[in-house]
Amino acid sequence: MLEQINKRNADLKSKNKTLRAQQMQIEYLQKDTEEAFMVSIRLLARAAEVHDEDTGNHIIRCNEYAFLMAKKCGMPEAFCKEIHHSAQLHDIGKMSVNSAILTKPGRLDDDERHEMNQHTTYGYQILSRSDRLQMAAEIAHAHHEQWNGSGYPQGLRGEQIPISARILGIADIYDALRSERAYKPAFSDDKTFQILTVGDDRLDPTKHFDPKLLEVFKKYHGEFDQIRKRLED
Repeated sequence: MLEQINKRNADLKSKNKTLRAQQMQIEYLQKDTEEAFMVSIRLLARAAEVHDEDTGNHIIRCNEYAFLMAKKCGMPEAFCKEIHHSAQLHDIGKMSVNSAILTKPGRLDDDERHEMNQHTTYGYQILSRSDRLQMAAEIAHAHHEQWNGSGYPQGLRGEQIPISARILGIADIYDALRSERAYKPAFSDDKTFQILTVGDDRLDPTKHFDPKLLEVFKKYHGEFDQIRKRLED
């Protein structure tokens, strides 16, 4: 009887050792797969900027701004992690826009503007095919929607707009204002803060942004500036 018990214990130890080895292998493969997935996302995001020489580190900064805002809003950890890799894909639809429109130095005409605005729909069509990229798809689709319903492509208003896209909307415009473009100089943090919180002749923050998110931006905009300086082009 004792011999049988010892044999059974030895068998169990052997099986446990095998199971631990298999578990370690699975964890390694999962980590390897996740890292490969993240690399693929970064490459895909960079591909969207191949015709836009002005964007520099824009997508990387937008990732960081969005992650910061999500944390400061008290969003769950899983949401924060998801938006941290999803935000960089917000302009992926520009891959489907005529490169002559993307690189045109002057103001776009009505037809060109319509085609440029389609990048939100194109992005959604590209990303929504993947179960892993559903947040990225909703951000790509809705990051140009506005709080009062005057945005595009669907004219969503208020909380109809996914919060991920509302967050990215602020991040995207902040970075665009801080960046030099063919049609404008780079604005300082102070001037950008003034435009986003008070407005100017082109932007009315009361119509454009979720007021609760705007309050978060007001409180932590100094950290936006730190991200901007750390990730300069």
